[in-house]
Amino acid sequence: YFKSATGGLQLHLETRRSRAARGGVGNVKCSGNYAVALKPLMDAKKQGFHDNLFLELETYHKDGNLESAILQEMSAANVFFVLKTGEIVTPALDRGTILPGVTRDSVITIVKEFAGDLKEAMKQSTGQDANITITSRDVTVGELKNATEAFCTGTAAEVVPIAKLATGEGEDPFEVVFEHGQKLPGGPV
Repeated sequence: YFKSATGGLQLHLETRRSRAARGGVGNVKCSGNYAVALKPLMDAKKQGFHDNLFLELETYHKDGNLESAILQEMSAANVFFVLKTGEIVTPALDRGTILPGVTRDSVITIVKEFAGDLKEAMKQSTGQDANITITSRDVTVGELKNATEAFCTGTAAEVVPIAKLATGEGEDPFEVVFEHGQKLPGGPV
């Protein structure tokens, strides 16, 4: 799916355009959800990014603080972040703007079932001997500063590491580099 990626993905944090709005059909697999993401995707690729990670725009424009904005998903993939606390987090489906992906659900199920087996990998990733939890909840941009790994999931993409997330030209500056996403196959978790 991301054939041009030789390492983890370089993602653009899209702060101007929305993939899905509350009350719409963002949580349904339909052509409208993909079509609306095409122009932002082409613009991101012109800046050297592989894809966009969209925000719940009303949470950003409400107070203008990018770090308090809530994350949504990529153009056609869900996202997960491994936090230093041992929590693996993915944006919640509650807002009705995120597709309930099959691969997303599989990752959640596998982590819950095999959390004990992931303890050593989590220690390698975070440097901590933490209890592993997986949570579906609102995730803010600022929380990503405490993430050691990130990856996306999708039927076509499967599981792909994320190396960097950054804003683009003319946007409020933000950048986070995920150390474990720099090389394939990704981090320990």
